[in-house]
Amino acid sequence: MGRGARDNRPYVKPVEKIELSKENIPLRAVAAVVFLLIGVGALTYAVSQFFSTEPGWQTIEAGTSEGPTCGDEFVLLYEAGASGRSAREEGRDLSQLYTRACRTAFQLFHTELTFEGVVSLKEINDRPNEALEVDPALYRAFEAVREAGDRSVYLGPVYARYNDLFYCGDDSQLTDFDPRLSPEVAEEYAAVAAYAGDPDSIDVELLGDNRVRLRVSEEYLAYARENGVQRFLDFGWMKNAFVADYLADTLAEGGFTNGAVSSVDGFARCLDGREGRYGLNLLGQLEDGRAVQAGTVEYQGPMSLVSLRSFPAVAGDETRYYRLKNGQVRTLYLDPADGLCRGAADFLAVCSAGRSCAQLAMEAAPVFIAETLDRAALERLAAEGVSAVSCQGRTIWAGDPSLEVSGLYEGFTLTSA
Repeated sequence: MGRGARDNRPYVKPVEKIELSKENIPLRAVAAVVFLLIGVGALTYAVSQFFSTEPGWQTIEAGTSEGPTCGDEFVLLYEAGASGRSAREEGRDLSQLYTRACRTAFQLFHTELTFEGVVSLKEINDRPNEALEVDPALYRAFEAVREAGDRSVYLGPVYARYNDLFYCGDDSQLTDFDPRLSPEVAEEYAAVAAYAGDPDSIDVELLGDNRVRLRVSEEYLAYARENGVQRFLDFGWMKNAFVADYLADTLAEGGFTNGAVSSVDGFARCLDGREGRYGLNLLGQLEDGRAVQAGTVEYQGPMSLVSLRSFPAVAGDETRYYRLKNGQVRTLYLDPADGLCRGAADFLAVCSAGRSCAQLAMEAAPVFIAETLDRAALERLAAEGVSAVSCQGRTIWAGDPSLEVSGLYEGFTLTSA
């Protein structure tokens, strides 16, 4: 099987930076988080650097002196000194905890590397039908997947091949990876999807005491040997939802709650329970394919937020989106039914104070990864405490009347009907 070239990646023009009011510092700081949540460049909104001797909002970075971390995929903003401790001491202690958490998350969810003393996702894949003791965070992730009934995590063989699509330098290279262009690839993905959807073929058994077994049937193992399958499990596009929860929970357990952590691919946890308004920026796509800030949703208090979109918006998106010469876009959002990418809206954001990022992602997945957006399903989620807002064309739809959407981009309209 050929591999796409990893250079000459498509370049996507960054979204223009939006100037924010100099009033309401918490809104500005967390708005910077959600700008990064949708992929927009560096922080440019007067956020002070970590280890500042002055109290205020700081960018806390994960250190790499003791090994790689997932820190380059996340941003942690924190108001150091708000707890009454010195900003320098709090920043130092927070950075140490955050670094450890980022290193652990990097190891646990890795599908290509193993680590001494750590059972990573790769080790589970390498040892099917064996009982293994895993980190409690990974055990909780599998518990959440089982509770949600999500089967997309078993699309490992599809993700292992499909992800190389984003490193292609030209449309002619896509046929090795794109099921919409190659009947052979579509047949392969459909075969894997059939196994993935069948609990008798593959399932993660929860044995208690943080012990799991990746049970794989003899038939599926024979298929894997014949087709060179080495990866059964992969959290795919949802991985950073689970990581965001782990990072946020670790910080909260350590007593650090005056801030927010967000990933570059759309997952955020705001830990701050103090008074103050915070903002989630909504992205829209113009007719010529350009991305704009279509509006802003304001919220208050601790919150989990998930943003999904069907189009590239900024530099860096070339590892998650591929725009063909005909204007079509390929994304990471694969349908577990057949392994094809789908997107029912240009943009969909869901948020909840009572759910984790992973729970939100798994609840939003069947609504977003579809041919058309099921607004009735989003309204049912709203009745259960999940607020949703979507953008399709020039229309912004708010499924929860309590959502405050402001700052509409010229030509965009807001509806709740």
